[in-house]
Amino acid sequence: MPGNRSRCAALLILMLWGVTTACGGRAVNRSSAQKLLVSLPAGILEKEDVEILSVSQTGGRDAIIETSVRTAFKIEKVKGEWVVREIRVGNSQWERIEDFEAALDRSKAERTRIALGEVAAALDRYREKNGRIPEFRDYVSLSDQLHPGYQESAIRLDAWRRPLGAFRQDERTIRLISAGADARFDTPDDIVLIRAYPR
Repeated sequence: MPGNRSRCAALLILMLWGVTTACGGRAVNRSSAQKLLVSLPAGILEKEDVEILSVSQTGGRDAIIETSVRTAFKIEKVKGEWVVREIRVGNSQWERIEDFEAALDRSKAERTRIALGEVAAALDRYREKNGRIPEFRDYVSLSDQLHPGYQESAIRLDAWRRPLGAFRQDERTIRLISAGADARFDTPDDIVLIRAYPR
């Protein structure tokens, strides 16, 4: 199976920030998108490794490129069952699946921390204007009060696309939380941001 093109497993969606600058101010198209991806460092991808499925310009500076990328998998039979052990994208090195997943989870954890920070900043703006923190039943009702007046875009999910949580610990403290990679609250990988305001 290694070396086969796998559209199912290799469907990548790349968000390119500042793509108009990278393309000399022009709108990105399939040809310029492929050149951009092939120019990634260390020769990870060659032209024949990437098939551009679609290009969507989402704004003056952003685009989404949906691709099919040549991906190889090493598999092993364990107790009579095939399991995936390693993955290689394009010409990159083989990576253990566990390491690949761990790297993705680290990236998602960082994006979730940033998102919680944006919610906390919206809470700060709410309190500055209203002199108190909002009353809420759950995260959705809190988010409804922050967006759009105090937060430009509503943040409802963490980077794993799972609902965020919010709890009022006391009259001046709010706890924002993501369940993290394991999708279970109150476990060590939870991502928590506590906002405590002075009286």
